[in-house]
Amino acid sequence: MLKENNMVKKLVTVFIIFLVAILSITVISKYATSPKVHSATIKTLDEKKLTALGLTASVTLTSTAIAAIPGDATTPVAEQISSLTKPLLAVVCAIYLEKFLLTTMGYISFDILIPISCGLLCVYIFCKKEVFKTLAIKLSVFAMAIFLIIPISVKVTNLMEATFDESISQTLETVDKISEEAEKNSDDENDANAFEKFLSALGDKVTDLGESAKNALSIFVDAIAVLIITTCIIPIVVIFFFIWIIKMIFGINVDTSQAKKRLLPKNAKE
Repeated sequence: MLKENNMVKKLVTVFIIFLVAILSITVISKYATSPKVHSATIKTLDEKKLTALGLTASVTLTSTAIAAIPGDATTPVAEQISSLTKPLLAVVCAIYLEKFLLTTMGYISFDILIPISCGLLCVYIFCKKEVFKTLAIKLSVFAMAIFLIIPISVKVTNLMEATFDESISQTLETVDKISEEAEKNSDDENDANAFEKFLSALGDKVTDLGESAKNALSIFVDAIAVLIITTCIIPIVVIFFFIWIIKMIFGINVDTSQAKKRLLPKNAKE
């Protein structure tokens, strides 16, 4: 009778776990992969993408404007500014990757990992081997971690931008002004006075064209650094934070006491 009761309890528990797996695939997964659910995050990523693309256009225009100045004084700076398109391309790729992972991770978590962990729990209920239970818990925690990486990284980015909003806004506004001036003055490549006016506007009372061009380069570097930190560095930091949390929760402590006992007699004989 007792065995029958235990079997009934096991079957009921397995049925409940089976329902959780079905709900994970049919309900939670659809919610987790819906663009509407992640609309705020997608909006933030789209804004960053537009900023990166606008900055790329500004870099190209400014580089062209500085390179057209008569003489070779500003040519090296123009080449350095032109090379900034490479990190901007990396930023745009990172943004597209984040948008792709935003919904893909929901599918991986709730269509694959959670059902697998439910299956492992069912196996544990019948065979009572702790390895299946431990693996099921680890898979569940890992599934939630990878699902939350992108939303949390975007939240951290928003908090960071809110903290340094004034300085970031000033940098991006300066970039916009540089782009506008470069576009105006690049129409007449033979007007040295126009380019001198354009570059002198980039700094406070800067009359040397080379120094003005360097000032433009510095402004662009600041703006790109902000984008790289908010779109590339912060997500990586969040990933490492989750890895650290998982290791803290499920860290494996190797018991070396038995090995030491076996080694002690040998050492004593020596």
